[in-house]
Amino acid sequence: MNRSRIHLLRVLAMRMVDTGVPEKLIEVIRKAAEELEARQADGRTASLEEEKRIERQRTLFTMLPVSDAVDRLRQAMKQRAYDLMWDGDGLATDAILEFLPARDADQVLNAWENDQDDDNPKSAFH
Repeated sequence: MNRSRIHLLRVLAMRMVDTGVPEKLIEVIRKAAEELEARQADGRTASLEEEKRIERQRTLFTMLPVSDAVDRLRQAMKQRAYDLMWDGDGLATDAILEFLPARDADQVLNAWENDQDDDNPKSAFH
């Protein structure tokens, strides 16, 4: 799960533009994001054991009975992951999102990325 780190690096680089930060540093941050993205596209993000662990966690979560309490837990986990992204803690974000179904993880990360743009309406997480 490098997606949160990729987002963080891209937003960091974007926010550094026109702030007096050396362009070389901004370019290094952008390159790091590109490298993480390339590693993800090539499947070089985690070991087979890591992927199995994540799948096992997600399977266990989806096996929880349908209930209001589970829905509230899912929403609380998504909100916490979103808040951690704003705090710049991609590793903690990934640790939470590993338990949620991929579509929920994508929802959180897409909301966080879209909320960076002042032209977009803010998500419910914001």
